[in-house]
Amino acid sequence: MKHLTRTIVATLGMTLAGSACALDRYTYVTERDDGAYFDYAHVARVDRVVGVMQEPRTREECWNEPHREYHPSTTYRREELPASIVTTVDGRDTLVRSQVVENGGYYTTGYEEKCRTLTDYDPQQRTISYDVVYTYHGQDYHDRMSHDPGTQVRIRVDHGYVELAE
Repeated sequence: MKHLTRTIVATLGMTLAGSACALDRYTYVTERDDGAYFDYAHVARVDRVVGVMQEPRTREECWNEPHREYHPSTTYRREELPASIVTTVDGRDTLVRSQVVENGGYYTTGYEEKCRTLTDYDPQQRTISYDVVYTYHGQDYHDRMSHDPGTQVRIRVDHGYVELAE
């Protein structure tokens, strides 16, 4: 029985300690040791800051270019010559009975597609940042943010000095 009581008490103690740790994890402490604290201010106005960005755009440009090509005419072997003996470089004799004959050739003009890649820079207006006016305790403050904050912003107040906490 003593063992069962200890087990129940230990389990209950761990459960309460775990709950206390879980609560501490999710509570939001606004006060800090140095006197600074966090709060929320109402957003009075948001103005977009617009800038011109040079956006690269690549395109391929193609055209047909004339191309001349030489075509040799017929080539054939002629067997009309009498057989002749030719001595090769290594000193052996070879019997040759034919001759290669080529008639005049001709040129044709065709078109070949040539391409190149070009890069153009298109100026485009983009939102660079946001000028934000927010009100805290009747006083207006101005700051620049990278995103639209919505209706309220989180601020840090340190001995009367107010700044964005984002």
